[in-house]
Amino acid sequence: MFCAQTRKTLAAFAVVAGLAAAGLAEDLYVAGNSGQIWRLDTDTGTLNNPVSFGGGTVEGLVLQGRDVLAASSDGNVYRVDLDTGITESSFGAWGNPLSMTRWGNTLYLTTDGGEVQWLDAEDGTLIDTYYLHDVQQASVLFGGTIYTGSWSTFVYKSPIGGMNFEFFTVCGGSVNSMATDGVDLLIGSREGTIYVFDATLGTYKVTYPVASDCVGLEYADGSLFIAGSDGLIHRMNLSTGEIERVYDTGLTITAMAGPDACAADFNGDGEISTLDFLAFLNAWAAMDSSADMDGNGTVNTQDVLVFLNAFTAGCE
Repeated sequence: MFCAQTRKTLAAFAVVAGLAAAGLAEDLYVAGNSGQIWRLDTDTGTLNNPVSFGGGTVEGLVLQGRDVLAASSDGNVYRVDLDTGITESSFGAWGNPLSMTRWGNTLYLTTDGGEVQWLDAEDGTLIDTYYLHDVQQASVLFGGTIYTGSWSTFVYKSPIGGMNFEFFTVCGGSVNSMATDGVDLLIGSREGTIYVFDATLGTYKVTYPVASDCVGLEYADGSLFIAGSDGLIHRMNLSTGEIERVYDTGLTITAMAGPDACAADFNGDGEISTLDFLAFLNAWAAMDSSADMDGNGTVNTQDVLVFLNAFTAGCE
């Protein structure tokens, strides 16, 4: 049952552009068992290429190129090279992290103090902090918007580049993880329910049951992957809610990371195409803070140049 909603629409902005679509990588990574991070083969459920960073329990996990950033219960964020397994650097988080997501070179970290923090992904410099006064267990970025969710059942949303949070509720669902399939906001509750919401309007669409506490949630290869702390990963068909496969990793899973967040994939649908160009121009024409690509607090022509550079470079 849907309890409340907020709505926001952008004005249409027409443009003609001949831009080719490009796919993004579909690797998934899971963390568990004393800080080890494994690559998950999404076809077979096999775990490969483990790396370790020597920290505590991984609470948040994001990819950046061929590096993985792990937010640890010891209060640090570690950068590990996935090819060599070498911990390249680390920095202290401002509080104990509970989840982490990334936009460009900015990390968004939620903490046990009810904060959402912006950090420089390279050196951990604190850019800004927003106090929600509600402990956020999960976070995800989609379409120029950051979403966070709590065990109190509230989901908060704000344009990237600003901290103007609105909220709606997931009735009866303690939010434990979040993801997107490029169209909808996907929410995993620790009670074992997957909630599907329209990401733009915040309207409820459907729920599916799953035998999992949903510590990790990622969409890849056309399916939703749901990780439980019991080590089981359920692969769900989002159209029907059917569990297609169950993989037993043998781990105590604490976090899962999906395809590398990419600034050029502005609408978050997993493709670089004309739709991203249109979505950015819509946001830019409306002076929406999600179009603040350089993060300086102002939407101007410099942001267009930054986006065009990202679009031309594509995604790994």
